[in-house]
Amino acid sequence: MASQAILIDSACAPSPELLSKSQVFQLGMKIKLDDQHYTDGEDLDLEHFYGQIDKVKDFSTTPPLVRDIKKTCEDLKKKGYSSIISIHVSSKMSKLIETCENARNMVSGVDIELIDSQNLSVGANLIAERVIELIDIGMPTNDVISLLPEIRKSSYMQISLSTLKYPVKNKRIGRVQGLLGAMLKVRPILGLDSDGYLTTLTTERGGNRVVERIAENALSFLEKRPHNRKICMTWGFDENHQQVGRVFQSFSQHIGKNGDRHFNVSKSRMWPTLACNCGPEAYGFAVYGEEHPLG
Repeated sequence: MASQAILIDSACAPSPELLSKSQVFQLGMKIKLDDQHYTDGEDLDLEHFYGQIDKVKDFSTTPPLVRDIKKTCEDLKKKGYSSIISIHVSSKMSKLIETCENARNMVSGVDIELIDSQNLSVGANLIAERVIELIDIGMPTNDVISLLPEIRKSSYMQISLSTLKYPVKNKRIGRVQGLLGAMLKVRPILGLDSDGYLTTLTTERGGNRVVERIAENALSFLEKRPHNRKICMTWGFDENHQQVGRVFQSFSQHIGKNGDRHFNVSKSRMWPTLACNCGPEAYGFAVYGEEHPLG
């Protein structure tokens, strides 16, 4: 049995491909839909969430409790794992990693390494993918940890929202930015700054321009990052699925002109954790590329 487990929280939007690996497990954020409480990925699946989200008046997220994280780690220990690498959403966006640190101090007999992705959603998923790839080829954990600054810099995520109402409500982005966006009736494109805070990268008028700008930004980011390239896409409602598909189409057409069409592509519907914080009328497009091969 493998001795090392990988734990990824739901705010990192672990892809179905990652979760299909035998040593990879999820840690679900707590979701509140009106007066009903759930754990993302456990007793709340995508079908139920998107079937209910239009009917509820309020929704929010909170990190799991210390005792929940402690139990998760102890359960992994019982399965035979002697070490856990726990990958998490940006500590600037959530107190989850702080909660995990408290839980780690209560668990004995298993080594727990906490990783702050300094990213979220599909951007964090790409970081988790790369960490797991390096571990799978036999790179020692300490060496992988030493590469984290470069791995983080190699992931670039953009999220398109129809409104800033939800991130402002959930205190994920500045209220002034939200009010300005509402007054100007522009569509924001969000991303993470170098410190791991959610910020407005740019704003555009109209969905078509947003699609083109996201593709342009992704292409620009990858221009000098030719190694280990990956793409990860996510969406809320069906119309958002179509929009992110158009981003991918535009991106693929331009990248193909350079003769490079080889990308590892993953896609899945938006986890409830992100949909509650950014709003379900959203989509995300993230790319990963290294300036020099890390492994």
